[in-house]
Amino acid sequence: MQTRTDNPDFLYGHMKTYFYERTAYHLSDQPVPSCFTRLDENFDRQFASFEEAYTHPCVVMAESLCARMADVEMYAFLIEDARKRHTVDPKAEEKVAILTRSFLTGYLGAGRALLDVGAAVLAALYELPLDNANCTFANGEFWHQLVAKAPNTHRRYHPLRLFLTEFLRWSMETAHRIPPIMVVENQFGKYAPRDIKLQVIDDSHLTLAGMSQVPLQVHWIDPLRLHDRWKPQFMILCEKICVDLEKHVERAQ
Repeated sequence: MQTRTDNPDFLYGHMKTYFYERTAYHLSDQPVPSCFTRLDENFDRQFASFEEAYTHPCVVMAESLCARMADVEMYAFLIEDARKRHTVDPKAEEKVAILTRSFLTGYLGAGRALLDVGAAVLAALYELPLDNANCTFANGEFWHQLVAKAPNTHRRYHPLRLFLTEFLRWSMETAHRIPPIMVVENQFGKYAPRDIKLQVIDDSHLTLAGMSQVPLQVHWIDPLRLHDRWKPQFMILCEKICVDLEKHVERAQ
């Protein structure tokens, strides 16, 4: 990672911020999404000094957005890595089942944080009259204010609303979506295949109290299938927000 003193761009009047290197991407082999590196190239063209770049609110917002996307990918990696690591241990199946539930809880929290950052960025860029508690994609007033203040921007984000609604429901329904291991064993037997023990409930109607009598027709899903379904949508959201940040910086300059 380059610093201010050993970065030639800084010395000659250019200012890449390398904000993505202050996130979990810096700790893994996962490539940094191109929307973030392109945004930093734009920062490089717009800012001439360290002070100018590091005091600009868009740089703060960019790093926050990138950090939360990195967290989402980190938890997905941890879920997958747990399956690879615990294969020989006599208690491997139990360990993987426990870790999967803990990491999925973290994943859903990281995804919710990413969406909250995205909503906060849009609220700031388009000066939506909302307090922090109401600045969320789950709030109908957020969408009402966005279409009133920036109808073209609203049109760009509206196709994501089905995904946003689905993910937010999952993040708010962890008690009903991530069942205790005993529920799985009660449904499939104590010695059920490991892949079965890693699954969670893909059904919004089952209650926590009702899990002791799980109906046979309830739907189950592998958490990694959820990530495969959601990651492209997370990336579309990040790409759109990076475009808005880029345009805002250019207008300000």
